[in-house]
Amino acid sequence: MIFRNGIKSLALPDVLKDLIIEHSLDKKQIINMKVDDLAFTLECDFETAKIIQNSVRNSSNKPMLHEMTELA
Repeated sequence: MIFRNGIKSLALPDVLKDLIIEHSLDKKQIINMKVDDLAFTLECDFETAKIIQNSVRNSSNKPMLHEMTELA
C-alpha cells in the first residue's frame, strides 16, 4: 500500500505510525473518520486521535501547497 510508505513521513512518533499500520488504516479512512471513531478504532484517547488526523491532513496538503507555490 502506497500510504504505508508515506506513514514514515508523518510528523508523529513511531509508535503512532505503527498503530496506524497495525489497524490497516489508509489516509482517506483517517481523514474521513470522526475523531471519536478513530480513537475507538485505534484504542487511544480523543486527543491522540485528533493529533493523528491533523498530521495526516497536513501531510496531504503539502503537495497541493507546493503546486500552488510553483504557480505563483
